[in-house]
Amino acid sequence: MPESSPRPVQFDHPVVTLAWLLASAGAWWCVQPGQVADGLSGSAVMLLLAVIWPALLVCGALRSRGGWQLFGFCWIAYALPWLFVLSWVTDVTAAGYPVLIAYSALWAATFACLLRWLVQQRPLLRLPLSCIAPVTWTGLEYLRGEVIFDAWPFHMAGHSQWGGPTTMLASIGGIWLVGMLVVSGGGLLGSVLRCRGPWSIWEFALPLLLMGLAWWTPLPVPLTGQPLTVLAVQTNLPQDNKIGWPLDRQAEDVSSFIALTETGLASEQPDLVVWPETMVPGLGFEPDTLSLLNDIGPRADAWIRWPRALIAAATRSGVPWLVGSPTWTGVRVQDGSLMPEHRFNSAVLIEPGGELSRADKVFLTPFGETMPYVRSWPWLESLVMDFGAGGMRFDLDAAEQPTLLTLDTSDGVMWRLAVPICFEDAVPSVVREQCVRDGRTVADAIINLTNDGWFGSSDAGRRTHAVAAAWRAVEIGRPLLRVANTGYSGVYLPEGTTMLESDTRTATTLLALLPRYDTQTLQARWGNWVPRLCLALIMIGVVCRILCAPRDTIR
Repeated sequence: MPESSPRPVQFDHPVVTLAWLLASAGAWWCVQPGQVADGLSGSAVMLLLAVIWPALLVCGALRSRGGWQLFGFCWIAYALPWLFVLSWVTDVTAAGYPVLIAYSALWAATFACLLRWLVQQRPLLRLPLSCIAPVTWTGLEYLRGEVIFDAWPFHMAGHSQWGGPTTMLASIGGIWLVGMLVVSGGGLLGSVLRCRGPWSIWEFALPLLLMGLAWWTPLPVPLTGQPLTVLAVQTNLPQDNKIGWPLDRQAEDVSSFIALTETGLASEQPDLVVWPETMVPGLGFEPDTLSLLNDIGPRADAWIRWPRALIAAATRSGVPWLVGSPTWTGVRVQDGSLMPEHRFNSAVLIEPGGELSRADKVFLTPFGETMPYVRSWPWLESLVMDFGAGGMRFDLDAAEQPTLLTLDTSDGVMWRLAVPICFEDAVPSVVREQCVRDGRTVADAIINLTNDGWFGSSDAGRRTHAVAAAWRAVEIGRPLLRVANTGYSGVYLPEGTTMLESDTRTATTLLALLPRYDTQTLQARWGNWVPRLCLALIMIGVVCRILCAPRDTIR
């Protein structure tokens, strides 16, 4: 019996297409961390809400009259919610704000056009939208989140599902697999909304498979034994101290940080004290640098005062302190000025006996500490920064490889600590590199030091960063402690739950108990295998589309 022809596509009027896309963008905005539906985080209702935006986006894409019209409409529609989501950027760079909005909205438009182009090929048309849509989205999201411009890993499709019934998927395929479930459900719903039935049973295959994996993946169980007790100090410095920190303010602020810590230690005796990123002014704790500053004498007091004070405070307390500090190495005096060979953003572990060890940042924050691509031409980098980020100077170096810090507790147990700094905690591959050696997890806990003062008054921005980081606990199978200058500080567990979390924009201390796990997750072992597989499938689909499509179907 001859095969029946597929039903001809009925394209929508442009106004209807724009309505689909505006509705999709609005639904996407509602489920973002810190936005309208944030209070439903961790519930099954959030999963149901999250599948709406990709469903509407699929409908708008496949019923659009033309590719360029679709691209323009989708870009405009998604730029609107990004205006609100990225409003905190204006406190950092007013010139960069519209550029980042335009770039962020570009990805939804690219997805819509690529999806429409792929399904015009008849063999691909027969594949379920619940498969084509998530594969396409995940491949593109990987390019945005980890590849192009170094990384832009916020507001991913799966981020809204933290603490929900699908969280454990991240232990198998990272945040990417959680996002695949969201968009797969959207593809299924979009297929229904297109009213092009009868629908194949295969439309349900991938969503049900992923839900089954999420349901059957066992929750990790912590080992018996004493947890690591940490006093987390949230300092609440109301500025980005990388741009400017006057000496008189340093004296006031750092003294208050020490007093806050000692107040917390008066009632608790933790295994470790942790301060946020770059809260110790000066040139750092490198012994050769400290020796040079000592030789210079009183003229160098401003540079050496606070490292000395922190070493003395750790000695008095009898507890190791882990603090965020700049580190200058290879320092020499040249023309009356101090010139370093390298400058790092570091986490320094100060033992009560004065022993020092440190972990330097390996992945500099794009457009915050380094200028992707442009950094190869210093004159061009300087020109771009003068235009878009006046007052900032990108003079930091990245460490060649990550360093695990080791801590011996009073009961004789050794803990190996991975210490991602600031933006590093949001990038899956960066944290994996710090925690895993030869496919085996060697870190016992993840402690993130971050500033987050540059979010200004935007607690939604802080929530976005905290949620993006929390997924590393599930992916790696180790507890994550975030210590943030202006919040959110908290503890996030490998079973996808939030154990403890602070309020924002307040100086406080938290006593965090980090349980020990020996879980070996598939994501930790294999890394970003899911998005890379999706990229490979996209390339296969593109080749099939080019080689096999009848010429009259290409639009």
